[in-house]
Amino acid sequence: MQVAIIYHEDFGKKGFSVLKERIQPSFEKLMESGLVDGEDVQVFRAKPAPIELVEECHTASHMLNMKNDPYREVAMLSVGSVMMAAEMVATGQAKRAFAYTGTAGHHASRGSCWGFCYFNDVAITIKRLRQMGLERFLIVDVDPHFGDGTRDFFKDDANVFHINLHSGSDEVLDTEKNNYDFGITFGAKNERFLTTLKSALDLVKDFDFQMAFLIFGHDSHQDDYGGFDLTIEAYPRMAQMILDAVGERGLVVVLSGGSCVHVAERVIPDVISVLAGRWPA
Repeated sequence: MQVAIIYHEDFGKKGFSVLKERIQPSFEKLMESGLVDGEDVQVFRAKPAPIELVEECHTASHMLNMKNDPYREVAMLSVGSVMMAAEMVATGQAKRAFAYTGTAGHHASRGSCWGFCYFNDVAITIKRLRQMGLERFLIVDVDPHFGDGTRDFFKDDANVFHINLHSGSDEVLDTEKNNYDFGITFGAKNERFLTTLKSALDLVKDFDFQMAFLIFGHDSHQDDYGGFDLTIEAYPRMAQMILDAVGERGLVVVLSGGSCVHVAERVIPDVISVLAGRWPA
């Protein structure tokens, strides 16, 4: 199978209020696109992450704070979606995967969270993959809001190559710990974004990772709420650049920020089309 898509109807029904309205319309457009008509691209229903694994990754105080949160269940389901996607790639059931979510994850640190994020889906998934024997990972975060929670998990872990493209101005090139931040400023347009992404991916050439994660927030679109000024055309180009850099290694795309329905209806099927090797359509 080329691409596994992990989805659950609760992401659109019970997801965080800012994020959820895009879920069902974008999924319906995907189903209408013809991408999932064959065996190469298939949809699977997400299951919640094991609570024991989430507890291993977050502090006891954070778990206590989340105990009665109204978004706790859909956040656990979102982590489970990412984990299922990565497990399918790791075991060879799929070459690539796209994980729908109802909450985001990259602002969730070990002991705190903000910005529609409750549990760090990628960090928890990497914990699971390491239990399975994988060790070295690439994370490319293109959501315009800095992935501070993910950095909290991996700032001292050189086996995780962590790239952030964000709407600030700070640049960090930590070659010892493999932390790379590219502030491309508020209002960055397609070419600035894509040129910077290419430069960032060039740095990965000598890093022997086993699986890559793309934290994909379409809040970077000019009609959405993030800090970039991208157009629809930027997203498949971005996905293709990352796919080229990953090569034959596994790639999991994790849905992050974004609220604009008409943007999600276009860019999510477009990105999945790239993963399936069908771009341009």
